Amino acid sequence: MHIPDGMLDAKVAVATGAIAVVALGYSLKRLEKQLGERTTVLMGVMSAFVFAAQMVNFPVGPGVSGHLLGGVLAAVLLGPWAGVVVIGSVLIVQCFLFGDGGLTALGANFVNMGVIGAIGGYAIYAPIRRAVGGRAGVVFGAMAASWFAVLLASGACALELAASGRRTDFVRVLSWMALIHAGIGLGEALITGLVVRFVLLTRPDLIDEPKAEPSSASTRWGQTVLAGLAIALTVAVFFAPFACDAPDGLEYVGDKLGFLNEAAGSAVAAPLADYKLPMPSFQQMRVATSVVGVVGTLVVFGLGYGLARVFALRGDVILRSKRSEGRGEVSPDAA
Repeated sequence: MHIPDGMLDAKVAVATGAIAVVALGYSLKRLEKQLGERTTVLMGVMSAFVFAAQMVNFPVGPGVSGHLLGGVLAAVLLGPWAGVVVIGSVLIVQCFLFGDGGLTALGANFVNMGVIGAIGGYAIYAPIRRAVGGRAGVVFGAMAASWFAVLLASGACALELAASGRRTDFVRVLSWMALIHAGIGLGEALITGLVVRFVLLTRPDLIDEPKAEPSSASTRWGQTVLAGLAIALTVAVFFAPFACDAPDGLEYVGDKLGFLNEAAGSAVAAPLADYKLPMPSFQQMRVATSVVGVVGTLVVFGLGYGLARVFALRGDVILRSKRSEGRGEVSPDAA
């Protein structure tokens, strides 16, 4: 559901960009007090996994495919604010490194997949989890929220297109987007449910527990990083090369209703545009997709982990400053 350059007009691009900046800034601010070692490590790992999983398009129907959005999955493991930052990291790398999603549409893509996916999805997931209870509540809530989040994101995309000058076609665009993405949402729900179930069976402590006290038990997070990266890289190396090559939901609807031809070339000179190596002789080889997937997975991991680490340190500085003020001490910077 990555909107390319040219589909949105300037006012929609600016408005969604502003919303995206505020949402990302607010999420990072909320994370300053929560970024312990667990969340910091998992943000890097989850960013890598979501990126790799998004490379694997699955068939939805004749001539159309879909891929994981990942907002709900990230929010279930990390909470909604960290989930927003994870999706933001993925979208930034996809845009600038691969030309996937337009620069002018980056704000809209973040709103659709990050804000609606992580925050909106978590708002659906949390009450279902509480109502059902136990591990069944976690799995069922995550699956239900995943389906609804995809549908809501497709509706937001239709609204953005309508606000960009396609008001007369809004009903048709919304109807087709909802129909196609209802099927894609089933795939999203299934993948999310399988991953969450696997985590519950192997590392239930990785599921976000908003009211839980921080664990004092020592955890070898280095092993978690290696295991998580190994899974993400496995997806990128062995699954991405065999992804369905049919158009995704937005491309399919755009081609059917005639607005796909409005898409312009990417405003970013992406070094690995279209997930291809800049070597013509290797472009048709599946191993090239694996190489590109490995590069992207590692870069996204670095960005997700780096953002978490920077704001974790910032949060520690702020916390120490407040404690010093509470004791009436003067910080060295103020002296």
